[in-house]
Amino acid sequence: MKQKKSVSNMKRRAADTLEKPRQLIQGSTRGINLEASVHLPSYNASQRTVERIRQRREVSCPNPSSVADINIPVALQVTSRNLNFLLWDSGQNDPHRIFMFGTKENLEVLEEHRHWHVDGTFKVAPQLFLQVFTIHALVDNRSIPLIYVLLQDKREETYVRVFQKLMELKPTLNPISCLSDFEKAIQNVVCQVFHGVQVMGCLFHLGQCLWRKIQELHLVEEYRNDENVRMHFKMLLALSFVQEGDVITAFEELTESCPREIDAVIDYWEDTYIGRQRRNRRADPKFPIHVWNVHDRVHQGLPRTNNSVEGWHHAGKHGSKIHGW
Repeated sequence: MKQKKSVSNMKRRAADTLEKPRQLIQGSTRGINLEASVHLPSYNASQRTVERIRQRREVSCPNPSSVADINIPVALQVTSRNLNFLLWDSGQNDPHRIFMFGTKENLEVLEEHRHWHVDGTFKVAPQLFLQVFTIHALVDNRSIPLIYVLLQDKREETYVRVFQKLMELKPTLNPISCLSDFEKAIQNVVCQVFHGVQVMGCLFHLGQCLWRKIQELHLVEEYRNDENVRMHFKMLLALSFVQEGDVITAFEELTESCPREIDAVIDYWEDTYIGRQRRNRRADPKFPIHVWNVHDRVHQGLPRTNNSVEGWHHAGKHGSKIHGW
């Protein structure tokens, strides 16, 4: 009797949830004693059963041709603990339709833990959407994913809607810091919605920006073959660790010894991260020094990069199958 109940429970969960097969099978057989477990199907047989059920489910749920046609089954709007997971659907009449997922508990964690990481990934986004945008909180020095948003674009107006809805759902949210990549639209909106928040750029992404510029200016060979060129590029990135008030002086000293071949990179860095010298003052850079400088973060024990978030996205890519609805 227990064996039949276990198999029936497994089949139901295969049809109604998105649990991974291993988690689903183990959960369905939990509590079965050793004597009864002998009569259960093997793990491989159970896994094939789960896969067949889910293949039939996908056939019966054809992919929508537009965002207006998306209809998330009620069973997929809740967690395995039967908690509401769909926080917001902007509606079928919205051409820029947005879905926000999370739980009330997640919002409470986001309120309590006020150092946030945000990032978007394109590799696991379902059809009709450009990215899965996630909001994480730093809990006991671990980045925990809490809010998941399906977005069709990267427009600033879209991010405004996301963070305003977040505030509508939990008006007491008040982050101290928000770490992101160097996407200006995200940083602008975070500052606009959460007054006083410290916006921080990811050091890893800063290095990527520098490397892309090196590639764009066809300086890869010089970087690889000329030790002096390579050292000056590394010193540019190392400005991130200089005390904020000393960065401009350090940059000016660095430029005095730079080889002429990298003048274009120096110009890019000055315009984007330092501020071009204009008579007696410097113009505002695209990304102010306090955004990309990590000196204080090191002393405060805060992360310098979003690598934990990137790692989570990487795991999501390899642990899930990209499909429609």
